[in-house]
Amino acid sequence: MATEKSSSADIRRDRDRFVAFAFSAADAFVELDDQQSIRYATGAMKSLSGRTGKDLVGKSFLDLVAPEDRSLLKAAHEMALRQGRCGPLRIRLRQGDGKDVRLELRGTYLPVNGGGLFLSLNHDNGTQGTGPELMDKDSFADAAHEAAKAARDSGRPAMMTMLELDGLDQLRGRLDDVSAADLMSDIDAHLQARAIGGQTVGRFDNDKYGLVHDPDVDLGFLEDSLDARAKSADPEGEGIQVNSASIDLSAGELSDVDDAKALLYTINKFSEQRQDFTIGDLQQSYKMMLEETRGQILVFKNTVTQGEFDVFFQPIVDLRTRNVHHYEALVRLRDGGPEESPFKFITFAENAGVIADFDLAMCGRVMRYIENAHKDGRQLPAAVNLSGCSLENQVFLDRLLQLLGHFKSPRDWLLFEVTESSKIANLEAANKFLSALRDLGHEVCLDDFGSGATAYQYLHALEVDCVKIDGIYVQEARKSQKGKAFIRSISTLCKDLDVATVGEMVEDETSAKFLAEVGIHYGQGWLFGRPVKDVVGWQTTERLVASR
Repeated sequence: MATEKSSSADIRRDRDRFVAFAFSAADAFVELDDQQSIRYATGAMKSLSGRTGKDLVGKSFLDLVAPEDRSLLKAAHEMALRQGRCGPLRIRLRQGDGKDVRLELRGTYLPVNGGGLFLSLNHDNGTQGTGPELMDKDSFADAAHEAAKAARDSGRPAMMTMLELDGLDQLRGRLDDVSAADLMSDIDAHLQARAIGGQTVGRFDNDKYGLVHDPDVDLGFLEDSLDARAKSADPEGEGIQVNSASIDLSAGELSDVDDAKALLYTINKFSEQRQDFTIGDLQQSYKMMLEETRGQILVFKNTVTQGEFDVFFQPIVDLRTRNVHHYEALVRLRDGGPEESPFKFITFAENAGVIADFDLAMCGRVMRYIENAHKDGRQLPAAVNLSGCSLENQVFLDRLLQLLGHFKSPRDWLLFEVTESSKIANLEAANKFLSALRDLGHEVCLDDFGSGATAYQYLHALEVDCVKIDGIYVQEARKSQKGKAFIRSISTLCKDLDVATVGEMVEDETSAKFLAEVGIHYGQGWLFGRPVKDVVGWQTTERLVASR
């Protein structure tokens, strides 16, 4: 008997501690049993539900919740049973007058009184309850790959489900901003409530999601819940069509680093394709895409490691003297590659996360060309492209600096052009590395300037010696005064920043003369020469910094 009293006292003491802790950041507190009946309720329950905590004991908490949120509460309870906690989630309590009160809910499952879910409730004032931010494609692919490794190592099964919420964009267009934000928050919460750790959820587009979860998650119930929530929000009652398909992450489908990259590429494809991708056939399509991507990565790596590509050189000339200043090194595939053209080859490598391997191989090849020319008493200054994706890869950065340690020719003979700068997430880290290249004596150019709304942001954040103006704008300058004004503005800005400029796609004398007149320093295009593999008798002028 004494032991029972001691145990009861311990339980009350634990609950009192939890209540005290919950009240430090909550308006009300509820304890539920496994049938979601209320064992205990205290705090501001009267204002939240219309009834006192004492009156609520023995009642079903689910009955207090707005019908469209009940599935979310059930999912939260299941999540707490599996993982010990749930939330933050946003639900609505229905008061006696039929009005709803929006709440933020957090829960912890404790093995007391036979097991119970302890919930803290807060008034939702619009600034809380959004939950963890959903992952982007890269982070989600990493999480899925880690889940696959954990599943194999620990024997704990895990699933990955891809979902398309067809019609979600149209539904959001029918809602006001507040209602649309509430709907998206609820969709996030439904997915997070089923995710491993409550966080392994990715949004790839407005209507495409990925979810890593335990096998016992009822996907049919999830689909019905999302559909019901959308219909409740839709003034026209149409809702959305939810489609999903899953793969078993513990079945050895993902085994190594290359498979993780294949997974990312496949997720990119899933998020980008629309008319030519049948979501209803996603499971089979996904596996086919994954196998195809694995094969493409293998071909890509063989192309790189076996050197099955050639380097072609296109001159970049001083628009005032027409002397060759340096060359841009361009890749040409010998026997095709993962894709049929160099552009698709590079795009594939960037999307699949293997572009760093190619950038390093290309840099090594161009360095050898420059070194051989130097031994022959010739100058071959050349620019090598570095993808913005590669600048996010610390292993690549370390290996590139190691490779450059063997470069014996004048440093300013090897230049770097940063491509796909829009894919640089950490501009501060990228600038630190580019500054290290410049400190070594290499000049750095920001490629495709003008394309994308963030071009000026990158010019502001990255210390560079030169910008290369996207050929689209050079072509536009031939056709309109607006195009000419745009080129003039870039020239003026770069002059003020002491940054050299290169115009791309210069195909006629009219364009070359206009660029020179407005202060653009260099030109590149068919007017001055097409890319060629062998250039004889290279004659160059001074370097970028000295010539402007």
